[in-house]
Amino acid sequence: MDFPDELRFAEESLKQAEKEFLAGTDGIAEALLVKFSTGTISSEAKTAREQMQHLDEFRYVKWNRWVKKFEFKASFWKDEGYPSIDTTTLQASNPDWYSKRTGTTLFAKDLIVHRNVVAPTVDGERKGSPTPPGNPSNRWLLDFVVLSSLRLSFKNHWEQLVRDIVMKRPQTSLILVGERLGLTIPDILGIANKIKDLNDQVIGHDVSDSSRSLIYLCRKPDSSLTPLVDIDV
Repeated sequence: MDFPDELRFAEESLKQAEKEFLAGTDGIAEALLVKFSTGTISSEAKTAREQMQHLDEFRYVKWNRWVKKFEFKASFWKDEGYPSIDTTTLQASNPDWYSKRTGTTLFAKDLIVHRNVVAPTVDGERKGSPTPPGNPSNRWLLDFVVLSSLRLSFKNHWEQLVRDIVMKRPQTSLILVGERLGLTIPDILGIANKIKDLNDQVIGHDVSDSSRSLIYLCRKPDSSLTPLVDIDV
């Protein structure tokens, strides 16, 4: 099993954990971290565990000044593994290639609907003392930060795989990259446009020359790169 297959296998385990999470199961993160504690995902599991242990609950929960109503602070998700969701419209804010591919936008919406939020304080009151790091009143947040951390790690892995391939040579067929990694053309185009350097060019469709369609043009290739997974050219 090569790395892309291992990555897909890990994503399937994560997807199942997300289903259990939405069903109301708590404590799923621990089993997932143990499962990933050895092998190619072990460093990502270690990072996720550290984020769970240092969780700052106030980063995720907010409330109206005059009404005792608490909300998940979705606007802060932008640097995490799930797309930001407007808590009023339940619409995703600029979902990227990964959220479209994995369906995590729907997960984020369901999370807002299915999980109750209480005050992030020791006594559950608005004026109470803040909960200490890693010990939130909303215990499900421990699972969420692990799921989110792993999603972000997996997304970064896919993008790094593509980056190393296209930055190695002056011109790369995105069709070949997609076939080698088992990703769709929309996925590859989404990644390529995200990771490309300022002076590089991603050509999706060239009406004047079909042979130039679906290619990545790298202005300053680095032939010394050794991609973890490469294409045959």
